[in-house]
Amino acid sequence: MPDALAELERRVAERTAELQEAQRMLAEAIARQRVLETELRAREAELGSVIEHASDAYIGLDEAGIVTAWNRQAEHTFGWPRTEAIGQSLERLIVPPAQADGGHGGVQACLAAAAGGAGERVELPAVRRDGTALTVEARIRALEVDGRTMFSAFLHDITERKQEQAKREFESRHDMLTGLLNRRALMESLPLAQARASRSGKTVGMLYIDLDGFKAVNDSQGHEAGDILLGVIAERLRLGVRKTDSVFRLDADEFTVLLEDMADTFDDVHMVAEKLSASIAEPVELPGRAVRVRASIGIALNTTANPRQPEELLKEADHFMYRAKKAGRGQVCSAKHPC
Repeated sequence: MPDALAELERRVAERTAELQEAQRMLAEAIARQRVLETELRAREAELGSVIEHASDAYIGLDEAGIVTAWNRQAEHTFGWPRTEAIGQSLERLIVPPAQADGGHGGVQACLAAAAGGAGERVELPAVRRDGTALTVEARIRALEVDGRTMFSAFLHDITERKQEQAKREFESRHDMLTGLLNRRALMESLPLAQARASRSGKTVGMLYIDLDGFKAVNDSQGHEAGDILLGVIAERLRLGVRKTDSVFRLDADEFTVLLEDMADTFDDVHMVAEKLSASIAEPVELPGRAVRVRASIGIALNTTANPRQPEELLKEADHFMYRAKKAGRGQVCSAKHPC
């Protein structure tokens, strides 16, 4: 009996120790869980603060493209307060009507791409609450939350950057004094015009124009008067051709005109050249007095029967311009009418 009692006491002691160890381990687990929950709440608060004060607009979306989150920068970028944005479709808030593609098409295309794993930055047109347009660079990621796909989107306003790019591109292809296209634009445009002409069986005509008497005006009345004169002549050239044609300022007082969809004859191109020559010869009112300049014009044609390289076409037109200049002011020269 004493042995049985001792065995029972031993078992009770072991069980008690086991229960105490289990309680200790449970208490430690609960403590660790509380620490993890505290850390998680701290991280969530930190992440929320980062998102709220991010320099990019942050927008949370559900599967249907409905806004679930909208930070301060989103309010600033798009003009919609958070209280009005949440619960609305992103299409209604920031997508231009012309880009909506019927319903949520535009938004859904981006969400579908993100759901498929695409996380690349994309440039998208957008609109503010007041109707002003902007361009945003967007990065959208898909997240699985409780079996549902949610989306987080960071959008950066790149309107100013795009405008600067467009300005640099414009300046690289245009003459800043007259607003006409420049030599670089000519050498880019000419092969394209020749290709179009080849497909349609039409002729490309080139006029090379040099002003006679410009230097005298520039020397006697100054560069400001010369600039005004060039601007007037540029406008006359622009108004004297069709919308399918193009006018370029190459250098100083030299211009070219690219004529597309012309008949395969020199006569039609000569007619245009004579018309422009007469327009150029009209008096130009400058500060103090009116002046008159003329133009020497050389003509070259690119036909289906006689195609040229762009440089060859320009060189031929330049050659006949110099022949016109030697023949006297206001002359038009070409292979058919060599002066």
